[in-house]
Amino acid sequence: MKHNVVKSTLLRFAAAVLLVFGTVPASAQYYMNVVMNNGETIKVAVDDIDSIAFNAEYTLSVSLPKADSVYLATNTDNIYGYGYNRSDITIGEFVLTHSHADWGYGNSFGEAFTFSSCTDDQTPGYTNLSAITKEGVKTNAYFIANAGGAAYEGGLAAEISFKDGKAYKAKECYVTNSTYAYLAIKDQNVGWGSVKEWTAEDVFTLTITGYNGDTKTESIDFLLADGLDIVDTWQKVDLSALGEVTKIQFSLSSTDNNASGMLTPAYFCLDQLTVEE
Repeated sequence: MKHNVVKSTLLRFAAAVLLVFGTVPASAQYYMNVVMNNGETIKVAVDDIDSIAFNAEYTLSVSLPKADSVYLATNTDNIYGYGYNRSDITIGEFVLTHSHADWGYGNSFGEAFTFSSCTDDQTPGYTNLSAITKEGVKTNAYFIANAGGAAYEGGLAAEISFKDGKAYKAKECYVTNSTYAYLAIKDQNVGWGSVKEWTAEDVFTLTITGYNGDTKTESIDFLLADGLDIVDTWQKVDLSALGEVTKIQFSLSSTDNNASGMLTPAYFCLDQLTVEE
């Protein structure tokens, strides 16, 4: 398993310090070596060395050595809700909520996030932890979320925060449908239970909400299904409106509901979440 948290260095005008020993001609040209994301080192000419600073960018990505693999924690020390075991996932600067459970049939995914390299775009049901795309944006794997925990008291919401409670500026992410939700909307095939026949008036909405501490910064809505237009590719979402955040929460809503709540499967897929200092 390989975790990829990409840190890129960007030049921008701000304050810096130059220590000069001896006399430097007024006409001298200064250069800086900059290491790019791909490992290449380039020489950058700098006209005013007193105005260079750095801005770090972090991107959440993952790859797995085998197809059809899913990450599951194994600890049983933090039980909540309906017998789930909470064990959050830390990847680089990112902390993702995660839970799992074993009700006598083997360890299985519970609520919030996990990561997967599953490639099944045909089988309905919650046990199929595949993106409809069958791969991530840049690798064979991606993050899949059961966001249903936010709908009941004591459930585990699908959230991503940062190590040491640090705040970052949200930049962007990519999202798509899980196979589970996609087939439920497109074919009314959920494997278990029932959903309505989807119409041109129906919507399936992902809401992305930023928090800085306990203060909500902003929310962004993205339609995973807009009528009969059902997302089946990775779509980039601009997160800059969230501003500086210590936590990002993901929730789902639908026009297919009954008295007990939403009938559309509360699953979606995420990749390439990028924040900057």
